[in-house]
Amino acid sequence: MLGLFMVSTLVSAYYFTPNISKTSFLVLGISGPGHDSPTLTDTMIFSSISLKGVTMISIPRDIWYQPAQAKINTLYYYGQENGSGMDLVERGVFDILGKTADHWAIIDFTTFEKMIDWVGGINVYVNQTFDDYKYPIAGKEDDLCNGDKLYACRYEHIHFETGWQTMNGETALEFVRSRNAEGDEGTDTARSKRQEKVIAALKSEFLSPKILLNIGKIKEGFQIVQAGVKTDLSQADILPLVKLFLIAFQQEMKSYVLDGWESETGLLFHPNVHLSKQWVLLPRNNNWDQVHQFVSCFIDKRDPALCSSVGE
Repeated sequence: MLGLFMVSTLVSAYYFTPNISKTSFLVLGISGPGHDSPTLTDTMIFSSISLKGVTMISIPRDIWYQPAQAKINTLYYYGQENGSGMDLVERGVFDILGKTADHWAIIDFTTFEKMIDWVGGINVYVNQTFDDYKYPIAGKEDDLCNGDKLYACRYEHIHFETGWQTMNGETALEFVRSRNAEGDEGTDTARSKRQEKVIAALKSEFLSPKILLNIGKIKEGFQIVQAGVKTDLSQADILPLVKLFLIAFQQEMKSYVLDGWESETGLLFHPNVHLSKQWVLLPRNNNWDQVHQFVSCFIDKRDPALCSSVGE
């Protein structure tokens, strides 16, 4: 029944003026069941959605969140452990970005793959060739590899060539997850940018006639979302949001990775030594004021170049 309700909602949305013109989402990507550390956050994106389009800000997983004495990517894990759910995550994101999301959604690797395959694959431009010889194999996280001290059996080699590629769910997941590639593609900044490419490609496929004009396909997609995505949305939220999404997703998508730690004027910096003994990112001037100003400017103006001098 829910699948039928959501299909009718999508169709009906074309005939209604949205009664909201702007909303925001906090999207978390987790590995999920069958993977090591299933509730650690692999991806964290704050999205502002309006009639102007979609604006996304990727939050690096290595940001140190002082109140929790932990990296930002652990907050969902701790929230699940202590029963506070998303409260700790939402508080952390507010402290860092200065923004509170209206809604949240959590997607795991399996659901991500299913969504890519549901649209028939995506076309993505790979900026530069890269190899990752330590891509984790699901289910082998604790394999002792017959005494191999390098634990080579836990990993596989993946390779991507420069240029356009058609990716299925499995390949797209490898593309967005890879973090041990040689060179620039081995950074979390590059990984976040790859994730944004995939989101944009998925959006394009979703808006294509093969999806929007196929009621059976739409119902199938909603069933995938219903089964695999956790969210605070209720059925009452869906109708006003669907119309807004259909308008926003047809506009240009803008994205920014909250980084800059390699630059002396960046928003974040990497200390040579940290009390946690971990590789972490911290805000300059020991507060988040400059980040708050940048985020507010970027969401409003949707152009990082116009906001580059904010807080200087």
